[in-house]
This record gives sequence, structure tokens and C-alpha cells, in this order.
Amino acid sequence: MKFYRNVAVVMLAMGVWQIANGLLNVALPLTMAQSGWSGIAIGAIASAYAIGFMAGAFYAPTLIARIGHIRAFAAAGGLAVAATLLLGTDTNVYLWFALRLVFGASAAVLFAVAESWIADATPADRRGGVISAYQIAGRAGIVVGPFLIAGGETLIGGALLTAGVFLALAISPVAATGRAQPILPDHPPHSPLAVLKVAPAAAIAVFAAGMVNTGVLAFIPIWAGQLGTPSEDANTAAAAALVMGIIYAASMASQWPAGKISDKYDRRLVIGVLGASWAAVSLVLTAFVDPGLFIGILLIGLWGATSLAHYGIAVAHAADRAKPGQLPAMASGLLLVWAVGSVVGPLISGALYASPMGMRGVFLFSAIFGAALAGAMLLRSRSRTAASEAEREEFVNLHATSAALAENKADDPQP
Repeated sequence: MKFYRNVAVVMLAMGVWQIANGLLNVALPLTMAQSGWSGIAIGAIASAYAIGFMAGAFYAPTLIARIGHIRAFAAAGGLAVAATLLLGTDTNVYLWFALRLVFGASAAVLFAVAESWIADATPADRRGGVISAYQIAGRAGIVVGPFLIAGGETLIGGALLTAGVFLALAISPVAATGRAQPILPDHPPHSPLAVLKVAPAAAIAVFAAGMVNTGVLAFIPIWAGQLGTPSEDANTAAAAALVMGIIYAASMASQWPAGKISDKYDRRLVIGVLGASWAAVSLVLTAFVDPGLFIGILLIGLWGATSLAHYGIAVAHAADRAKPGQLPAMASGLLLVWAVGSVVGPLISGALYASPMGMRGVFLFSAIFGAALAGAMLLRSRSRTAASEAEREEFVNLHATSAALAENKADDPQP
């Protein structure tokens, strides 16, 4: 069908983009650690991406409305390529902070273009399945990306060149398409405060996702590299790639069943169970911070399956609470709340990593927030009844960059 061919172009582009993203998620932390950067500096670089992403999310609708989807995608993609390749010119903290800021802003524009395009091109009765396929394509790219540097060659040079190639290739399918691009409707800016009033549980869950996922993932490649043979760069890179691949693969496997369970039961309790589960795994990792590669892979896979699975459920909960026409505001607010958490989380985890606790402090940070999330969800479930079955939106497998997908749902007929 025509709409499948239309969205396939965007899916291909973003799948290729995520290969580069997954590669960078491993290569950059390892390079910073090998260069002797402090935990605070590494955390600041992770925060820079989130700050840029937040700024890009604000500006993306204006840019797309001004120059169109294809031009906005090409412009943002070009900036991302330049910002990535320039990282190889010097390992200076301030330069890297600025370049990751630019990369984050570019990423927000790319996701806004891709996801609003898919939502516009797909009929409402098939949108859930198409969006899930898009998410799987993206996650598959993130899983594949780290293994491109598993050979451990001159890490920053080879990794950045490879990432730059894939980032450039991601622009080509969209820039060359002859398919009609959508027109993004104008929406006024929305405050995250609206989420706190209408769906406070969703806001809490998304903030926790930004804090913990971004904060901990910034240091896991370094921890994973130490589970291998630290004296050999090849083994270090291979161990880091394997662990990051396991995390994303485990989250892919758990998101869909967890979301479907939340269609049957109170979503807040499902999020709470996930929070308690990742807190328990984090406590084990805190106690046994160097369990060896095999046990480490098992534990970190459980951590990924429990800690990276609740964002989409939080979005579904917000959709349950939203009134007709409110969903775009809810989605925009959730993205901003996630971004705020993603700015703060790496700074806290970076300070803990730089402390005498090292990686134990990072895992303890994860455990505390998981337990706090579980407690908050239990309190919210007691203070307000769950949405009725008639009020519930069907779960769609989303992650933290998917707020734009809600833009067109507001125009669908309400049940």
C-alpha cells in the first residue's frame, strides 16, 4: 500500500540513524574514560545531549512549519554529521559539550520530522502496528551499532568516522524521496505543568526515566569494559558493545508484554512493579559491582528489561487521563519532563562515579530512584482510581523521543 511505502522511507532513515547513535553511546564514554576525564565531566557531556534535545524539541515545530519536513531533516542531519566528526579534532571537555549540544538539538528535529511524518501518513486504525514497527527498527539499530566498534581499533577515530558515515546515509532516503511530505499543524507551546495537573503519575514516571536511564547508561559502557580484559582495547570495546546490545535487546523484549499487561491492570501499578524490580537488580549490582562478564550480562539484561520499559506505559497513562484535544499538550509536556530528568540525572550519577563509591554509587542511585518510583506509583494508585476500560488508550510501544507521534492522534475521532 502507498502509506507503507511512504513510512518505509522514514523507518529506513531512522534505523540507519540509530545504528550511529548506538555506536556513539559506547564509543564516547569509553573514549572519555580512556582520556582520564572525571565522572562529573562525563556526566556533563551526557547532560549536554539532553539540553540540546530539549531546545530542539521546542524549535522543531517552527522549523518544520517554515521549511518543510524534508529540508528540516536534511538540515538537522547535516549538523549531526558535522558535530560528530568534529569530536575527533580534540578531546576538550568544552568542545565536546558544545558539539553534543548541537547533536542533541539535531536529534530532536530528526525525531520530530520522522514521527510526525509516520503519524500523518498512517491511517488511524493501523497506526499502532506501524509505530511499533518503527520502534523495533530503531531499537534494532541501537543494538547493532555498538558491535561496529567491537574490534577495538583506534577507538575515537574509527568510531567517529563510522558513525559519520551512517549519519550521512540516514539523510539520503528522506532527501531523495518522491513521496509527498505532510504538513505539520501549528500548535502553541505547551507547558510541562499541564502534565503535573492532569497525569502526575505519568510525569513522575517519565522524570524517573530521564534521571536513571540517561544517568546510568552514560557510565555502563565504562563499567562493562572493565568486566572484560582492561589491558586489551579490543576486549574492552567488545565487552562494552555486548553489554549495551544486551540492555537494548532486553528492553525490546520486555516493553511490549509490559505494555499489554498495563492494558488490563492499573498502569501505575505496572510501572511500580517495574520500578521495584529495577531497584532490586540495582541493589544486587551495587553489592556485586564486578560480578564478571557472564553474570554481569545477566544482571544488566534484567536491569535493561525493567528500567527501560515504562516510558510507553507512562505515555499511555497520560493518554487515558487526557481530554479530547489535550493529547498533544500531554505528549509535549512528557518529553520536556523527560529532558529535564535527562539533564539532571547524568550530573548526579557523574558526581557519584567521581566519588569513592565509583560505579557502586551509580547503581545505588538507580536503586533509590527505582524504589522511589515504586512508592510514588503505589501512593498515586491509592489517591485516585484507575481509568476505566472505556477511557483507556491502547498501549503503543514508545520510547522517550516519541512525543511527536501524539500530534495527529488529537484529530482522531474520540470513542
